[in-house]
Amino acid sequence: MLNSKVLVLFLGVLIALSVISALEIIEAMPTTSVQGQMSQGTIMTCYNQFNGTYFPYKVMVTYYPGNYSAGMGFPSEWTVTNYNQDHNAVVQTTCQALKQGVSWELPLNNYVGGVAIPLTTPISQLPWASQLGAKGALVMQTQMAGEPLGVALADNLLFATEDSMMGSISAINPVTGQIVWTATGLAGQAMNNPIIYNGLVIVSVGGVCFTFSQFVHYETHHYNEIMRARNGAVYAFNATDGRLVWMRFTKGEAMPAPAIYHGILAYTTGGGCFVGLNATTGQMLWKDVFPGYMGNMASVNYYVTHNGTPLFIAGFTYTVAPYGFLIAVNGYNGHLAWNATMPSPYVGANTGLGDVPPAVDQQAGLVIDNDIANFNSTANTVDTVTFALNATTGKPVWATNLGKGILPPAFKGGMPLIHGNFVYVGAPSLGIVAKLYVNNGSIVWETRLPDLKIPPTLPGGPRGSPTYYHGLLWVAGGSRVYVLNPNTGAVMSMYYIGGRMGIVNPVIAGGTMYLSNSYGWVVAVPLSQIFPGWYSY
Repeated sequence: MLNSKVLVLFLGVLIALSVISALEIIEAMPTTSVQGQMSQGTIMTCYNQFNGTYFPYKVMVTYYPGNYSAGMGFPSEWTVTNYNQDHNAVVQTTCQALKQGVSWELPLNNYVGGVAIPLTTPISQLPWASQLGAKGALVMQTQMAGEPLGVALADNLLFATEDSMMGSISAINPVTGQIVWTATGLAGQAMNNPIIYNGLVIVSVGGVCFTFSQFVHYETHHYNEIMRARNGAVYAFNATDGRLVWMRFTKGEAMPAPAIYHGILAYTTGGGCFVGLNATTGQMLWKDVFPGYMGNMASVNYYVTHNGTPLFIAGFTYTVAPYGFLIAVNGYNGHLAWNATMPSPYVGANTGLGDVPPAVDQQAGLVIDNDIANFNSTANTVDTVTFALNATTGKPVWATNLGKGILPPAFKGGMPLIHGNFVYVGAPSLGIVAKLYVNNGSIVWETRLPDLKIPPTLPGGPRGSPTYYHGLLWVAGGSRVYVLNPNTGAVMSMYYIGGRMGIVNPVIAGGTMYLSNSYGWVVAVPLSQIFPGWYSY
């Protein structure tokens, strides 16, 4: 057993390095790396440090140039989680194979130091199942080993992260499913949607854990001193070959995905930081600190005001009521524009507004989010509430209760999709998808997804945003993809993928859907296989 004094000293050194590193940028060329040529043109580069600052783990980039293919016709950018402000992950393509629909399954975790568990594996055979039960094992698998969020498509490539310690980011050929490059040994778990801009793929990392000292802060009511995790960092890799271009360590974890607007990258951390960088160079532009606030999984979004000023918007968790805030800052200087809680009469609960990435309706000037409220400790129930705020002021516009259910584990709400005059959103505690009017939040329909088990038996869903394509609503929940009629909410098709899809949205290009999976897989499925009649809509 490790001596307690040695352990304390070791943790102290790591903390000191994190604090020092958070103040300076580590950029440009690595000061120490080892590059080697392997068989069949494989190139490996090992990064130990940049500019005199050592990494906690070796960052190993393995590049397979023979697996790359151009001519996909994708956009060059993916600047917000789920592609854009309204979270509709539909990407244009000129590739005929993708238009027809390609099919492959990639056990990505096997290539980055983890274990890709077969998609048909019973829950009882998952790690931690005998200790935590079915529900707990699925959540642990998503948080610690698999892929919580979806993939990204840009610059002719598909990008996916994996949680398995240490975290990883991989670039994949969208047609063949072959790995073009992969980077392992990141400073923490990679739990989010990669962001692509100006030839770079940017990923932020960090875990879900707390040190014991944080519980002491809570017990002594020093809430502003609480920090979530310490192993955070932001990395920028060359999107084509995986070369590390710049990186910086962060104060607390950096689980939420950043967002980019006109070359400004904004990210949040478990140490209450909201930071703006030059996305190309990594140089800091501004930094805000909100003591006691913790970035959770609420990835950053943005809204552009009438005078052209971007507001970056993100959710933070707080450990006591009201448990979370949405915060908007000026993208040019970082000045606080507004902060907001869930509109009255609802009172946020548990992880609060730090969980769910807000969607932004640029045309209507609204920020729309979804979370749980009104926790009843006796019955262990919560309401799931979708609400809208004025994007310029943060003032409440409307709030709609989707219904009461058992408290879901981990990520509590559903990511909203905005399409036209409507919002589509899931409620994990209820296993439903709902359609609401953007202007007033009134419910058009609610549909219970068949065969999707909900709390207290299993985690429930859907958590990721639906995708609107060809007049159909495509939803990933549990182990299936559902196709819904967006006008009526009727379920038109159910397609079994296997494993578990957590905060996963379907990503569609032409006639192909891409999905990530908590069991450590990335899969491509032809839309015609999911729903043969899709092309007629």
